[in-house]
Amino acid sequence: MDRFKKITINNKEYHNKSKIEELLKLYNFFWVLNAEIEDADLEIKNNTLIWNSGDFLYGKWFYGIFKNGSFHGVWENGIFAGGDFKGKWKSGIDLTKK
Repeated sequence: MDRFKKITINNKEYHNKSKIEELLKLYNFFWVLNAEIEDADLEIKNNTLIWNSGDFLYGKWFYGIFKNGSFHGVWENGIFAGGDFKGKWKSGIDLTKK
């Protein structure tokens, strides 16, 4: 398993791990680099991180939109739109609860 599957920015996909890490640093998403993750399919739109799929195994999620995958870390803030939440909730919007 790899940390990253891909990242999409301005409709361009990047699959190379070092290029993805470089882009995450450029957009100040250091917290993603510090987290333990697997098979992350990421996107950056309007300076917002979008997690399309993958496993967030350990770490702190500071802000963004989580669409699908499994989450096991600490949710500091953001929008949880879907997936399997098994982490610790602090603040944010959970769209899976009706």
